[in-house]
Amino acid sequence: MPETSRSAAFRDEITEAFDLDPDHARIVDEAARILDELALMESAIAQHGAIVQGRYGPQINPALEQADKHRKTFMALLKSLNLPRETHAEIVDMTEAAAAKARSDAARKAALARWGTRG
Repeated sequence: MPETSRSAAFRDEITEAFDLDPDHARIVDEAARILDELALMESAIAQHGAIVQGRYGPQINPALEQADKHRKTFMALLKSLNLPRETHAEIVDMTEAAAAKARSDAARKAALARWGTRG
């Protein structure tokens, strides 16, 4: 899977700021991989919307639940690094902003699909 700019920025920020031991470096690599997977899910949500056609009719896009699980996993990995609070807060702000944008885009697309140009 190709690395996204968000995961590359995350990896660069952490590795430039801290001298990581091999175990912590593996955690950073795993967290970056989670960010890459999360980018794929956010793209799918933006493309298909929050509501998709399922086997038995409309349903919530499964990528929403998986994206939420990935965010929680990312936060757990980040917490396990035991970074200074100010660095941790900057990274959380970066990932939360991206998540909020993806949710907003998905909600907008779902509303347009549901209501079209009717106001």
